[in-house]
Amino acid sequence: MSYLLGTYPTDYSAGQFIQAFSLSNNPHLVFNLFVAGLTFLFGYLEYMYSFALVMKEKSAPYPIWMHTFYFAHDSMGAFVFALAAIKYNNFWLFWGASGALVVWNLFEVFNLYKAIYVERNQIWGHLYKNVEVSVKDAWIKVISQLCIMIGVVNLFRVFMHDPFMFKWFIFTNVLIAIAPGLYWEQRKTQVGASKGLAIVIILGTINSFLPTNMWAIVSPMFRINENPWFYILGIIAILYSIRAYFVYDRLDKKPKRLFGKKTVW
Repeated sequence: MSYLLGTYPTDYSAGQFIQAFSLSNNPHLVFNLFVAGLTFLFGYLEYMYSFALVMKEKSAPYPIWMHTFYFAHDSMGAFVFALAAIKYNNFWLFWGASGALVVWNLFEVFNLYKAIYVERNQIWGHLYKNVEVSVKDAWIKVISQLCIMIGVVNLFRVFMHDPFMFKWFIFTNVLIAIAPGLYWEQRKTQVGASKGLAIVIILGTINSFLPTNMWAIVSPMFRINENPWFYILGIIAILYSIRAYFVYDRLDKKPKRLFGKKTVW
């Protein structure tokens, strides 16, 4: 018990990033790049499914607060990694991570745009007693959430001593493992959800918590002997991601076509 409740691992450092992804004199470079690339790929696929669902079914698979949280996280991450690149001799990984997060921000902007102009009645209609939600009101709600999320992300980055957003990153993966299935269950329909997305989330979550995950290859503080709670939460997240797959099967079936378009598998 004391091991679980009284163990605090050492922190990570910029030097560990540089060592793990150095392009010279690094025998593990290919493997490390593969693991990191796979992790980013799953993240992109999870948002590409959101693109497809909101365009074809006019309903996104994630609640609005996930989009605002991810925008806050990724925009701050883009700044943080850009500043790190400048500080550490333009190290390629920091610039690459910053650019990758900007791409994610564009994904999130698209989904927020669709939330305001396509999904606003579905998202906030219950607050307006069957009166149509105006575009202005939707904008106000999204901007308000963004302000909250940016403040929360930055305050907790300071509290966690997370100079490169690396600790925050794992929470984004935990969140996407747990929240969508609960959201689909609440909506009681397969519209706006996808069995293919459920499978991608399961695989992405497992990848995030393998002993050779992207965090563990960078710093010992993310290895099981140093940080068992990382993997305990990983098991919980994996179980919830699997649960979402079975939740999807129990929901009211969606038609094969909606709004003149084939629905997403």
